[in-house]
Amino acid sequence: MMDEQAHTVLAAALIGILVPFTMLSLRDRAQVIIVMRTIFPYARLVFLSAACRYRLWWLLYGERTDSLWKIMVWCFSQVSALTQDWNKEHQLLSSPVVTILSKILQWLWLFFEDIMAIVLILSLSRNCYIVATCSGKEWKEWALTSMFDWSKENIPAIKKELEKEKRKIQNDIASRKTKDARKKETPLYSLPQQGRSVDDVMKELVQSGQNDNEQWKQGRVSGSVYLSSENDDEGHTNLMSTAFAAYSWSNPLHTGLWPTLDRYETEVIRMTASLVSSSGRTGNETNRIHGTMTSGGTESIMLAIKAHRDFYGTRRSIQYPELICGSTAHAAVDKACELMGIRKVVVQCDPVTFTINPESVRKKITVNTILIYASAPNYPQGTIDPISDLSAIALKYDIGLHVDACLGGFVLAFAQQLPQYSSLIPKFDFTNNPGVTSMSIDTHKYGYASKGTSVVLYRDACLRQAQYFPYANWTGGLYSTPTFAGSRPGALVACAWAALVSIGRDGYADRARQILETSQQIVSSITRMKDLHVLGGFRDGDEAKPQSSLQIPTMVVCFASDTLDIYRIGDCMEKRGWSLNALQHPASVHICVTLNTVRCVDQFLEDLKASTAQAREEGANKCKEGTAAIYGTASRLPQGP
Repeated sequence: MMDEQAHTVLAAALIGILVPFTMLSLRDRAQVIIVMRTIFPYARLVFLSAACRYRLWWLLYGERTDSLWKIMVWCFSQVSALTQDWNKEHQLLSSPVVTILSKILQWLWLFFEDIMAIVLILSLSRNCYIVATCSGKEWKEWALTSMFDWSKENIPAIKKELEKEKRKIQNDIASRKTKDARKKETPLYSLPQQGRSVDDVMKELVQSGQNDNEQWKQGRVSGSVYLSSENDDEGHTNLMSTAFAAYSWSNPLHTGLWPTLDRYETEVIRMTASLVSSSGRTGNETNRIHGTMTSGGTESIMLAIKAHRDFYGTRRSIQYPELICGSTAHAAVDKACELMGIRKVVVQCDPVTFTINPESVRKKITVNTILIYASAPNYPQGTIDPISDLSAIALKYDIGLHVDACLGGFVLAFAQQLPQYSSLIPKFDFTNNPGVTSMSIDTHKYGYASKGTSVVLYRDACLRQAQYFPYANWTGGLYSTPTFAGSRPGALVACAWAALVSIGRDGYADRARQILETSQQIVSSITRMKDLHVLGGFRDGDEAKPQSSLQIPTMVVCFASDTLDIYRIGDCMEKRGWSLNALQHPASVHICVTLNTVRCVDQFLEDLKASTAQAREEGANKCKEGTAAIYGTASRLPQGP
């Protein structure tokens, strides 16, 4: 039975139809009924087609159209019964007007029926295409996720158990939070009636900042803060503060107010482009790389996807665009696909190398493919996809290729210039890969700029233009922005410019050398530890070999264990003051090497060895808590989108 709300709506609709109908004369009522009888055979066909289409849509996509289905059936039966009663009670009259009108309506309805048939055929063909192109793994994930989503909402026992685990994890996280200097004070829920003095506010900010910065300054953090807390980097922090203060009220949206800031932004883009393009280093305007500054890697990736959707999708009239990426692709890809209506086609990465297989990518390409996404390196395991092979595929099929170098752009670009690494780092740039159409590089990571800046680069100016959002019909005037944001903090642009020009090519090359040497030291040590192994090996033909310090070095070292709970090892490291990144699918932990890691790498290896021994002694009898509990639970749930 339908719910009461649906009955109320339908009753009101019937009353709204029947009341005017009773006010008509007998002849007018008869004519209306004749018209309805003429329409009904075609309406029944359309109704059945629409019903089948809705039912098929529900079966394929899981949308909740049951209520609509019941409403349609009920309305059809009620109206059909109503017309049959009127036909029995009254002698239907015929007239030339009614006959002509009936013929016109018949032809109109035949035309409408043909349109509906075309729509139905297109819909069925689209659904058949999805059924044919979806892999068994995608169907399995869809089925498991749908069952899990339904179970957690409708089965009390599962819902109760999940809530119990959720509260347990939340309490554990809360108990491990860093002590807050203001925890004894009353928290603020609204603006104070009278403002505090500037000195008082600054005093609290300085004190809380010193407390919060204590952990990363000890160098026991994976990534997050990429410069060192010692020596010359203290001067770099002061430089960032000075640059921010100089343009603290600036807004690049108003280009005419801060002309020097516009020049800074242009130079940041050009300097970044020079790392991955020979034309950028020579100032060649013919093949110049184009770009824009963004708020971070996520926005850079999303803007690149939007540009390819609008550029390739619109020009080729692609209604359902598709993007191909590996299973290690950044979650920003999922975010972009969900927001922009793009189907993400996932290629499972090699279980040894954790890189995307070019042949598997080629097999996934269809007429709807607009972009291939590759990483240099990826965030989880720190491996570099075969950009050269993917570039050749992108050129052959005339589709886009985006290289995500957000994490490693500044390190890998300078590592290629160092003699000891030049032959090990694969070519991932515009110059050596003509199929690469866009790249993203973060300046706020290994570019050592203040947080909140990144650069997205394009080979073609038309592709960059597709990234923009112009709107000409706003009553406030012509509105156009190059990125998702309208107003942007110009102070961060100044910080990025100051960081790049103060460090210089020699400074970046030296820092890249220190980071890669430390990364290789960690890899070499972990491969000799009992119960641990490094993820991201290589293949010699069909033979899989583990990663060693002689293979492709990056700033990420990811390790796992086949005999111990790797999350337990991560928790043991946390109790020793380290903040590492726990990963899943497969279960692993990684450290992103920074300049802070360089000075305390020996302590890291010593603590890792002790944590592994502790996890070995505790075994499986230790009650899981913290990160081990979170990822232990997550690994048993359906894999997310």
